Amino acid sequence: MSNDAQRSALLPLSPGLAREVVAAAAAAPSIHNTQPWLWRLEADRLTLLTDGSRQLDIADPEGRQLLLSCGAALCNARLALRVRGLEPAVELVADGDDFRSKRLATVTIIGQRPADDAERALVEAIPRRHTDRRPFDDQPLPEDVIAQLRDAAEAHGAWLTAPTDPDLRVQVSVLLSRADWIEEHNDDYRKELASWSRTAPAPDGIPRSAVVHSDAPRQSEFPLRDLDVIGQAGTLLQEYDVERPGILLIGTDADTTADRLRAGEAMQRVWLTATALGLATSPMSQAIDVEGMREQFRGATGGLGHVQMILRVGYLRSDTEPLGPTPRRRVDDVLDVAGSDKRV
Repeated sequence: MSNDAQRSALLPLSPGLAREVVAAAAAAPSIHNTQPWLWRLEADRLTLLTDGSRQLDIADPEGRQLLLSCGAALCNARLALRVRGLEPAVELVADGDDFRSKRLATVTIIGQRPADDAERALVEAIPRRHTDRRPFDDQPLPEDVIAQLRDAAEAHGAWLTAPTDPDLRVQVSVLLSRADWIEEHNDDYRKELASWSRTAPAPDGIPRSAVVHSDAPRQSEFPLRDLDVIGQAGTLLQEYDVERPGILLIGTDADTTADRLRAGEAMQRVWLTATALGLATSPMSQAIDVEGMREQFRGATGGLGHVQMILRVGYLRSDTEPLGPTPRRRVDDVLDVAGSDKRV
């Protein structure tokens, strides 16, 4: 089919529909809640671009986490179309292209098909998905749950493993602790983190409600990234026995720009699946974010491939209160319509 014939076969993607899709996409997670995405509606195509001004120069110099964040937004966009009975076609950036100057992906509508129950459950989970760093109870992850999470990752061409081997878990814990120490003693990193930490209402960044603080050391098998650079004003934790949460490694066989986008989509589908199953989740990516440590981590895990994300997952304690929504930028600030001198 020629390009003209393909274009004539596309279903309309109106500005109103684009707004709804981008609103769902904007609920995706991003490192330090930077929300580093932009969308552009042109003819019947919705194009995903990076907002380079929101890349973290210290924590994410290669833009890998930026790409994972944009991939997560793309996953939400796909689901927002599917729940409306529309069939999206997604074309990712060509391998080797510079993602800073080119589109990341284009989304078109090529048909109609009713959403299934699983897709509807994932869409319902979008507003309920949170980064939750609070303590988990000691209930292990059932095998059938891990299988569903693995299927979610594989749906986007990624792989997922949930390490239970004690030696591997010790190695992961050691690398996380080492990464935490490096970040804690890097003044530039702490300054960058502080620049994204919010003490007043804002449409982006890390709100105080997301910072978990304890007067006593957190007794956990795996250390959580310390986000409290402003002061001890977060949620106070009680002292519990040592936490031993489930951990998920999500990765890809290759490590191109497109692979990182696919990993972001996989991460988000896994996260939404976990939310739909009643699990709480938070990233523990510092062991693969710190320069030089990603290869150490790959070696420690036996060369599984390219680990793109580490997720901490488990069941919240019964007395845990629900989290409120994390702020997001307005659709008007992230969606452009071609031929218009203003955002939608």
